[in-house]
Amino acid sequence: MKKTNKFIGLSCLLLVCFFTSRAWGWTIENFTSEIALGNDSTLTVNEHITVDFQLESKHGIYRDIPVRYKRGAVNYNLRLKVISVTDEDGIDHPYETSRKGAYTSIKIGDPSRYVRGIQTYNVSYQVKRGINYFNDHDELYWNVTGDEWDVSIGEAKALIYLPDEIDQKEVTWKSFTGPRGSTSSEARVHWEGSRLVATLDNIGPREGLTIVVSIPKGYLSEPSIFLRIFWQVQDNGFFLVPVIVFILMFLLWFTRGRNPKIPRSIMVKYHPPSELTPSEAGTLMDERADLTDITAMAIDLAVRGYMKIRQTTSTKLLFLSKKDYYFILLKKDYASDRDLKKHELSFLTGIFESGETEVALSSLKNKFHVHLPSIKNSLYQGLTRNGYFSGRPDKMRKAYMGFGMVLIIGGIFLTRSFGRLDLMISFPLSGAIVIAFSFIMPRLSTKGVLMLYELLGLKEFINRAEKDRLERLSKEDPTVFDRVLPYAMVMGVADEWAEAFKDLYREPPGWYECSAWPVTGFYTALLVADLGEGLRTMGATFSSSPSRTSAASGGSGFSGGFSGGGFGGGGGGSW
Repeated sequence: MKKTNKFIGLSCLLLVCFFTSRAWGWTIENFTSEIALGNDSTLTVNEHITVDFQLESKHGIYRDIPVRYKRGAVNYNLRLKVISVTDEDGIDHPYETSRKGAYTSIKIGDPSRYVRGIQTYNVSYQVKRGINYFNDHDELYWNVTGDEWDVSIGEAKALIYLPDEIDQKEVTWKSFTGPRGSTSSEARVHWEGSRLVATLDNIGPREGLTIVVSIPKGYLSEPSIFLRIFWQVQDNGFFLVPVIVFILMFLLWFTRGRNPKIPRSIMVKYHPPSELTPSEAGTLMDERADLTDITAMAIDLAVRGYMKIRQTTSTKLLFLSKKDYYFILLKKDYASDRDLKKHELSFLTGIFESGETEVALSSLKNKFHVHLPSIKNSLYQGLTRNGYFSGRPDKMRKAYMGFGMVLIIGGIFLTRSFGRLDLMISFPLSGAIVIAFSFIMPRLSTKGVLMLYELLGLKEFINRAEKDRLERLSKEDPTVFDRVLPYAMVMGVADEWAEAFKDLYREPPGWYECSAWPVTGFYTALLVADLGEGLRTMGATFSSSPSRTSAASGGSGFSGGFSGGGFGGGGGGSW
């Protein structure tokens, strides 16, 4: 009885071993890969795969070859081209190729025909980008058999052909065998004539043979920088997004953002345009209502008699002096004055809203800022309504900036979700491109361009003002210096205007008082310098607001190489 039980147990064990070893119904008897490396770094690979379909009939096999790799978070794709698939006699096998994720899949066989027994498949393909380039050597790091086969391989062999001019003594190599990640080296590697041969027997399922060959510099040509960039863009499609966005934004600017071209030269103008205030002129010239435009409004209103500006100096502790500026209202009925434009009315209202007729600039600190939006809005609205802009510049800038910020924030969220470097770079970069273009998208109308030419003509006059011309103008209009001064300020040429009048304008103006003049005397350069300091102080005061508190891989195979590393590899199956 005991002998019978032993016999049954031994029989079951043998059956289990037999069926386990033949579970897939077929094996790879031989996998020989001929790898020819050209001077242009192109690899020509001929795989001779001999299989034995043992237990069942099959149409053929499929060979999956990895072509997409990761270098950091960036895609690196091989360029693989199938040349032919034949049998042992060179007769073509039917096949079809397809892309399956990171793999190129070669499906070999006739769907209407089954085969069994020993079959040979010769798969020939060409690979570009299969070489790694280092400072001191170039490297072929190739997964010969792949480690994703679910069947065993009886014998594997790699036959590596290098360019003839390479001295074998300068070539070094390593091999790795076993499952992915293994650093074992069971293969036999040696020179056989002009080729390097690596051989390995009895490879288990999900195991493979990997070879690393170091080649001296100077024998292989590297792709040009332009080709590498082109491949990088191809491999990482989202990197194309900034290029496309730039092209689109350029086209938008070219068709909708450029000012109209007018066949007219800039002619010198001797008087400021009556249609525009200095603040409007400054806004039109740079398409932006900024603090310089708004503070120049104070000078212009003072020149026109609506108020007077007085600069005072008080002595503090340790003899430190402190300057302040007072706005003295002269026209108390300004609210009903039809000569005032809306932005000027908002400005005066902001200064004299307390009801006092004499207001210190220092008293407006952290208060006047609430009026800035309405003043800027009136400037943009008035210029657009009167036909100088084709659309409100501030709204146009905000629209493009908003879209740019959406791209930047969207790219950050997409990167956190998918962990892809191309998303992290392409979308924020695209957003930055849109934001950069937002500054040049506001567009003047034809009327606006004509007015811009007039203002540039006035600026040209200020820059090269001739003494004789100024003397005649001063006699014709004694207020010419005062009237032009605020325009010169928004144009950034106030010093030039003061220098031009240094010998012509000797009496202090009635619209401005300075505490230093009784001591220093009056001259235009001092007036402009003091006004410049005053405008900077006004700008800082007008914009000040109360502070708020809150509750709130391309690595070498010689260092860190392993079985399954490098290019090539993959696996396959039968069907």
